[in-house]
Amino acid sequence: MSIILVGGGHAHLKCLLDIRKNPLPNQNIYLISPDRYQYYSGMFSGYTEGLYSIDKIRVDLKYMSEKAGVTFIEDKIAKVSVSDKTLQTNTGTTIPFSVVSFDTGSFIKGPSSFKDYLIQIKPNYLFADRMKEYRAVKFPVVVGGGASGVEIALAITAWRKKNGYPTNVKLITSSKLLPSSSIKASILIREIAVHKGLSIIEDDRVEEMNESHVTTQKGRSLPHSLVLWLTGPSSPDIFKRGSLPCDQNGFLLVENTLQAKGLPFIFGAGDCITLESFPDLPKNGVYAVRQADLLWKNITSYLNGEVCSTFSPQRHFLSLLSTGNNEALLQYGSFTVHSKLAWKLKNKIDTDYMKKFQK
Repeated sequence: MSIILVGGGHAHLKCLLDIRKNPLPNQNIYLISPDRYQYYSGMFSGYTEGLYSIDKIRVDLKYMSEKAGVTFIEDKIAKVSVSDKTLQTNTGTTIPFSVVSFDTGSFIKGPSSFKDYLIQIKPNYLFADRMKEYRAVKFPVVVGGGASGVEIALAITAWRKKNGYPTNVKLITSSKLLPSSSIKASILIREIAVHKGLSIIEDDRVEEMNESHVTTQKGRSLPHSLVLWLTGPSSPDIFKRGSLPCDQNGFLLVENTLQAKGLPFIFGAGDCITLESFPDLPKNGVYAVRQADLLWKNITSYLNGEVCSTFSPQRHFLSLLSTGNNEALLQYGSFTVHSKLAWKLKNKIDTDYMKKFQK
């Protein structure tokens, strides 16, 4: 029998550790990813600002796989066939499976009419090289007022200030900043961003774009040197094309056991899935890490004919958003604070997390 892990996200990294500790006899296990390295999004802002080297923010999937006795394949899945339980890769290889698990993350897709003017940083192995170049462009423009957009815009601003570039980063959001957070957090992050030199355009959206300027719905015209579009996650298209159960946005629809609805031999975790019982759960690393503790346990339970455990997301979780200059915004429930201590906590959590996979 063959177990295929597609993607190198949080949950599959944990699977590799679990397999290393407790190998499965008589099983051929494969990890398939389009790049040898998996980059940790929690440290993207620190890399952008110049606080971390590239080796600090990435995991060597090939090395981790070999340590666990797992075969690593550097390729991308192009097609899933449920009827004959096979995967087809971009290079034309057909791989049969008895169990397959998807942890591929999500994507960010800007409007197709703007695609020639956008910089793409996902899949996440594109991030390091693209951001290293983008942070130094003449007119940086970021679209998206959620955590990713705010964090990266502030990181670019901090890097430019440190390295003698104009602090002329523009952030455009159709809502207030951090719309999923409390009003207090939204107001506070705006004050912080303005103080740090980030130019913010709220309650407006991009209407038109050409090779040199962005025009908003309210008539603002801004020069740009490519636009960094960070408005929210989009699903991989392989699930719909493979006629797998999906939510309305094309994410793999799974039950609380992380098994695809009606297809118990297909598992999923992280941003590429939607939990049927919790369809509005935010797609962030907090839940992916929690799912990681359950995924391999359930895959082995399924193979052994045992009952799979269920995932129950926590109501509140700690959120740490880097704001540049070794400071961060900490949120937990209604509690919000901005400080250097919060960044030290974020740095410790992130670096300790990565050390587990870099041994």
